[in-house]
Amino acid sequence: MGMKYSLSAKNLVCRNLETHASYCAGLLNPDHTREITGILRVDSGLLSYSLNRTVTNTVMPARILRRFVVDYFAERHSPFTLWHCANKPLDDAEMEELGFTRREPMVAMVAEVQRLAMEESLTEDLRGGLEIAPVTADNLMEYGDLQAAQFAGEREGPQLKKFYHHLHGLPESKRSRLKLFLARLGGEPVAGGCLFASADALGFYDLLTLEAYRGRGIGKALFCHLLEQASHSHQKHAVALTAPDKQELLLEAGFFAVGEVAQYRFEP
Repeated sequence: MGMKYSLSAKNLVCRNLETHASYCAGLLNPDHTREITGILRVDSGLLSYSLNRTVTNTVMPARILRRFVVDYFAERHSPFTLWHCANKPLDDAEMEELGFTRREPMVAMVAEVQRLAMEESLTEDLRGGLEIAPVTADNLMEYGDLQAAQFAGEREGPQLKKFYHHLHGLPESKRSRLKLFLARLGGEPVAGGCLFASADALGFYDLLTLEAYRGRGIGKALFCHLLEQASHSHQKHAVALTAPDKQELLLEAGFFAVGEVAQYRFEP
């Protein structure tokens, strides 16, 4: 990526976020990424606020945000999410005027891969029944259904399914940087997550347990499995963006919170 950063830990998270955004959109849309100093704009071509992303690394004048990002997506009737990585905050009143809704900020987290470790404590009912395996072409659609399930009744769900449906049609080598994992309990898909490698970090993304199965340690078991996968990677650092109330597991494994990333959504 062309963006210049100092090599602070938070920038590892933001660079991985940018590369992940660009990579995912690029699987769908050849003309997916535009960059000007301090802003990356990524368009998947779908009406998805998860896949259409803008990452800002400095506080931009509102007119630049309007011209480069808001007008662009508004013209396409496309929602998107803006991730603000700079430590200096954007002006909320200005953002509201541009049509953004502020969402819960996320915590940027970083770890050294070789120091990651976690006690896996499977409960009795999980010990025999929980299987976690890499997603193959055969069950890519199941993984897509699982990721879409959290958006019941929203347009986002079908758009995400469309993304995974498209992935299903690609040769595996084309999507090889997305390492997807599916957890099954008694054969039923119950949880999933993704590891994504950028040049300098391994990112944890999309960790999700279906609502009916939460509170049983399935998410933790999946996370342990991903940690185990990460330990075999040649990457020095692991990164994640997590909700403030979901930090516990990551801290326990050896991640550190290194700052906050503000999140805004735009719906045309």
